[in-house]
Amino acid sequence: MDRDAMPNTSGVMHVSAMERVREGMTVVDSAGEKIGKVEDFKMGDPGAATEQGNELGDGGLLGDVARAFGDEREPDVPGPMRASLLRTGYLKIDSPGFLIETDRYVPADRVASVAGDTVHLSVTKDMLIKEK
Repeated sequence: MDRDAMPNTSGVMHVSAMERVREGMTVVDSAGEKIGKVEDFKMGDPGAATEQGNELGDGGLLGDVARAFGDEREPDVPGPMRASLLRTGYLKIDSPGFLIETDRYVPADRVASVAGDTVHLSVTKDMLIKEK
């Protein structure tokens, strides 16, 4: 059982930080720098050996159309990283840049805490995975 989901001495269940995340929350890195806002998130399955079962179906005509216009499945990162994020869970951060917007992904195990309307990460911005 997940340590965060175990009852404490009063019998109350602890909720993991990822379970408190909501779209639109502000995200700050471990240095306190604002990175952006939560655009999307997915709870993972840490016990899964592969990403199979965590994928959306992409067969048939709709899958062909999606591939023709660019595959928009999340997370939009290279294969091995994608499999890892699907397994562990992730946040997608809408992170505005100077000239171009760069979305970033955070593995669920890098979410240190959630306080109020802010997600605090255990890593700095430069350690996050950029969208391809």
